[in-house]
Amino acid sequence: MTTTLFSREITYGKEAVAELERAAIRVQLLYDRTLAMLHRHLPDSLWDSWIGVPYDIISSLYKGDNSGGTVFQKWIQSPSGWKCIGCERHCLEADPAAEEGARKRRYVFHNGFRQSMVLQAVIWSLYENTLLFHPVLREDSFLDADDLELVSSYFVPTYLTDRPLRESGRISKEYREQNIRVYQEWISAPDLELHWNGGLTEGRWMTGVYMNESRFAGLGPYLKDAQGKRTYMKAMVQ
Repeated sequence: MTTTLFSREITYGKEAVAELERAAIRVQLLYDRTLAMLHRHLPDSLWDSWIGVPYDIISSLYKGDNSGGTVFQKWIQSPSGWKCIGCERHCLEADPAAEEGARKRRYVFHNGFRQSMVLQAVIWSLYENTLLFHPVLREDSFLDADDLELVSSYFVPTYLTDRPLRESGRISKEYREQNIRVYQEWISAPDLELHWNGGLTEGRWMTGVYMNESRFAGLGPYLKDAQGKRTYMKAMVQ
């Protein structure tokens, strides 16, 4: 079914917004915990090659002192409910070109591949292994019962190899950057047709959720066309 719009406005029900807010906060806290765990255990060389952004920049998003930036989580309203497929990070970093008296920091956009897709794969691996070894691990599990419920409800199967998805007959989407590949199960998003400025734009309806230091900061819906270009919309709540 295709939704046709004649203005750049998407309407969400109050219950949907409330669910997204609750889920996005929990997802962000799990992201943060997992990144902190990886930083403690990964050698610097592996952190740099897999994540690609210094930990002190990413962790500044959660200090609660307004020193961080914004996380843009990417959600799809799939046939089986809301699913988070990754995130992007807009971090505050020092601006070496700033003039005297000018703002000393600037927002730098970090696309979500290494900081997000590898993280999604790590969390999904933790989820599957916790289900497998939970009788042995018990309270020593990195993920507790609430975390398992969160991942099961809102995450999408994501791997560093396509074998699990291929062998189970599921369609996957490949994300690639240099020598790193991530495979995520493909899930359908609502089709959207937007008539505006005398033209027609078609694509998939995606929902961005803005997070600021692990706090919900609003919705940023967008239409994503076949080439990956985004047309951002305005979220209306009723």
